[in-house]
Amino acid sequence: MSEVADFWSWVAQEKAKLDEVLRDREEPPTLIDWLEREITEAREAAFSLKIRGENGAEYWTGYADALEDVLKAIQRREVRA
Repeated sequence: MSEVADFWSWVAQEKAKLDEVLRDREEPPTLIDWLEREITEAREAAFSLKIRGENGAEYWTGYADALEDVLKAIQRREVRA
């Protein structure tokens, strides 16, 4: 009987640890939040590359434009699940 009690005590301790980790975990961003953050980062990268005169600004500008198109389509509810 002692082994069974020890087992369930261990299970309760592990569950308490998991509950604490899950409670402290930050919620993942929504798709809209992620898109907005990616667009901002891409625009900043493009601007930085242009200012420094380095290659690659066109890539980041195109990436941001594509993400903005996706965001606008979602906001207009043109995207179906």
